[in-house]
Amino acid sequence: MQYQTQTPPAKGPRRKGLLGLGVILLLGGVGAGAALFVTSGSQYEDAVKNLQRAPVGCDTEFDFTGTGTFIIYTETKGTIGDLRGDCENTGASYEHSGGRISVDLTLTNSDGDNVDLPRASGARYDRGGFVGTEIRELSIDKPGTYTLAVESDDSDFAISVGRNPKDDFDSMQTIAIIAAAAGLVIGGLLIILGMRRKAAPTGPAPFTPGGFAPNPAFAPGAGGAAGYNPGGYPPVQQPSSPPGWAPAGPPPGPPAGPPGFGGPPAPVAPTPPPFGQPTQPNPPAPEPPNPWSAPQQ
Repeated sequence: MQYQTQTPPAKGPRRKGLLGLGVILLLGGVGAGAALFVTSGSQYEDAVKNLQRAPVGCDTEFDFTGTGTFIIYTETKGTIGDLRGDCENTGASYEHSGGRISVDLTLTNSDGDNVDLPRASGARYDRGGFVGTEIRELSIDKPGTYTLAVESDDSDFAISVGRNPKDDFDSMQTIAIIAAAAGLVIGGLLIILGMRRKAAPTGPAPFTPGGFAPNPAFAPGAGGAAGYNPGGYPPVQQPSSPPGWAPAGPPPGPPAGPPGFGGPPAPVAPTPPPFGQPTQPNPPAPEPPNPWSAPQQ
């Protein structure tokens, strides 16, 4: 069966709600990640500058307001800020250009007792014009004022004390990366879903005159009764007689009866009158003789 080419159905509208939400999440995630990344760098620099410092050849007082583990760094580049103790090196800058630094450190609490300073390594910072490397660590069990004495043959460095300034920096950078990645993934997925069009509303197809081509199987002479050929199948062929067989004739009529018995004669059809004359009724047909009646004299 042949069909006429039809116009494809109209496409539905895009999902504007999902599209807008995806754009907002994408821009918001990337923006939040960038803001956290910049903020983490600023906090890192502030944490480095806020470390407590002690120059060489001085007894410097440190105030510990909290307890826990703190790190002692040899700072080979930086500037001494405000100090408390017997040194007047406020505002002095330094930058060590030699090799390994040898230094003796002594930390005492407010009672004059020495605090253990075990060796340690691993932490390092380089931010805001300050460079430091971990050499010792200390544990503070009670907040208070402690005094640090620094002795060394070199004088172009300082000792800095505090917590690791990179801890908050690393945490905020991790959060920034997660926020940006979440915005890209979720926002991008919603944008893709929003770009897909909705299904167009369906309804009854409009009538198109001449939308179908006639089936040649239904043409006259195509086979079947009066040209009907269901399903377009070829016409049925009657089976032919096998070789040596003649086609069967019409069936024989009933056997003839005895003489004088031929059955009733067929009725004679009335003769129509000539054109223009009134129609006369035909006389009744004579009754046929009864073969079983007595012979007439």
